[in-house]
Amino acid sequence: MNSLESLINISVENVEQDVEFVINDLVERLDFLDVQILRKFYTTGKDFPLDTQPYCFPILYKEMKEVHRLKIGLEALRKRLDVLVRVGLLGKVSSSNPTNYIPAKGNDQFVRAVIMKFFLINGLTKFL
Repeated sequence: MNSLESLINISVENVEQDVEFVINDLVERLDFLDVQILRKFYTTGKDFPLDTQPYCFPILYKEMKEVHRLKIGLEALRKRLDVLVRVGLLGKVSSSNPTNYIPAKGNDQFVRAVIMKFFLINGLTKFL
């Protein structure tokens, strides 16, 4: 192996370690409600390219309250969604009324890894 190949291998290992660090950091900062919100967007159970789901805010709120029976207020959900947008885990469609949220483009595998790691660390794998 020449020096260029060894440098590439070291760079790839560093990137993998950095990604693992970022995933662990996000898992520590997110709570159960955040992860449940992300699951609505990223774990639809369908095959690629239909494996993500955009949501209109009123429909998402209604589903979270009625289907998932989460105790969350309207403004609390809106603030959590805005935080997830700022972090880059979700996208927000500008100039839409009511507000539409979409999965962040290109982050599908990363967000799924965060969701899976959250459930593994907290011992909730039977709920996946």
